[in-house]
Amino acid sequence: MERFLYQHRKIFFVSILIIFGILFGLLSIGNHLLFKTYGLDLGVYTHAAYNYAHLRPDDCTFFLWEPRSLLSDHFDLYLILFSPFTYIFGQYTLLILQILFVLLGAIGVHKLTQLYTTSTLLALIAPLLLLLSFGVWSAIGSDYHSNVPSAMLLPWLLYFIKREKLGIASLLILAIIIAKETQALWIFFVLLALLWDYRKEVRTRRWLVWNILGTVVYALVVMFIIMPSLHQGSSPGFWRYSWMGDNFKEMAIWLLTHPLQALQDLFTDLVPDSDRAILKREFYVCTLCSGLFLTFFKPNYLLMIVSPLLLKMYSQYPEAFWGINCHYNIEICVVLCIASVVVLAKIPAMEEKFRIQNSKSIIQSLKLSTIVPVLALIMTALTLFYTIDEPHTWIRRDHVNLFDAKHWHQTDFNPQVARRMVKQIPDDVSVCATTMFTPHLATRKECHIFPISLGSRPEYYLLALHHWVYYEGEEEMVAQLIADTTNYEILDTDGSLFLLKRR
Repeated sequence: MERFLYQHRKIFFVSILIIFGILFGLLSIGNHLLFKTYGLDLGVYTHAAYNYAHLRPDDCTFFLWEPRSLLSDHFDLYLILFSPFTYIFGQYTLLILQILFVLLGAIGVHKLTQLYTTSTLLALIAPLLLLLSFGVWSAIGSDYHSNVPSAMLLPWLLYFIKREKLGIASLLILAIIIAKETQALWIFFVLLALLWDYRKEVRTRRWLVWNILGTVVYALVVMFIIMPSLHQGSSPGFWRYSWMGDNFKEMAIWLLTHPLQALQDLFTDLVPDSDRAILKREFYVCTLCSGLFLTFFKPNYLLMIVSPLLLKMYSQYPEAFWGINCHYNIEICVVLCIASVVVLAKIPAMEEKFRIQNSKSIIQSLKLSTIVPVLALIMTALTLFYTIDEPHTWIRRDHVNLFDAKHWHQTDFNPQVARRMVKQIPDDVSVCATTMFTPHLATRKECHIFPISLGSRPEYYLLALHHWVYYEGEEEMVAQLIADTTNYEILDTDGSLFLLKRR
């Protein structure tokens, strides 16, 4: 079997990339075509990238009442780097790039695996462990987020460190941390974990120490100097953790003075007598089945998930953060995949050791180097199917489950009518729309999620009469606007969707 796989390894690997490229396209682009992407976050990020491409700063009025720099919300420089591609791919730019980066991450895992083992089977299973990860699948099915392409650079970072190409590795660290302010904290723990692996290699160890210091300086400067200056106050991300204090100093003091409570809060509900702790338990079970059980044999790699785990479990918004949904698991799942590969690569050497000691070894006869990787792959796949079907965590099943017939339909309104209305809106006018329409209208100078722009009176409105809302009273405001025939005329409607033009 190994010989057959080796002879056809390129065909198998390219086939894996093509198949998952198609699947992710059906998942992500399919959601977008059926208006299952939203203003937060694909719409706002597409609008920002479009503005950057036209040399305009983004002022957050897409989704906020008062203007401020989008960089004060998340210090995301990827949108600036990706902005030229909006001239080519338009509203699909970020979705396409996100898929390409995930495939790039799979290539990185494949190449990293080849540095640890000569097993063709493991080299082919390794990228599948990433591509079938629930964290990757849920991220692809949940709009666009810059920490996804950023996380996909981690396999390449470890690859070039392993090859002692430290100059390229330094560039990759920079490329990872500029995606989001929290990525610098993540890489700090990644490099800290690698100190153990390279403790005997003086040059690499020294390089790791310097870069650890560099990531700390970058994180402190961005989060406590740059972002507050752009926001004219504290960094806005702190509101998710305000139960620990009003600023970073108070939060740090709380963690240091309540270590046992902090450890307990990783597994329990922050609100006493609540049943939401099941979201955390479900997450841990899913990660255990997706490689965490193997990571226990490489414990220093557990350090790599400290930062994203704390940011998840200490958030005071459990439904969005604690569970297996959205993009908040991507860094953890990438680390688990890499750690699994490193551990699995050691099995042949272990088998050889037992073979030398005992030619009739049970371990040798079981061929663990084949069985364990296959079992790890099966567990990862089964976990994925569980998380996209009926988990305890609330998910939009029709967004992430390609095998559900509802994924291929828009059940809230007629998407053909929506596309017809979008086409009637000129590219050079200001527009305000219900959240699921804004990603399709974001490549223009002025676009807003309804009802943000009520004060500026945009020229066009594209509204859904009934839908889930971001803002209290939104449905009533839609009804009032439709009834305001003095100021707006109805250009098109099917009774559920309304296209309005200012008189």
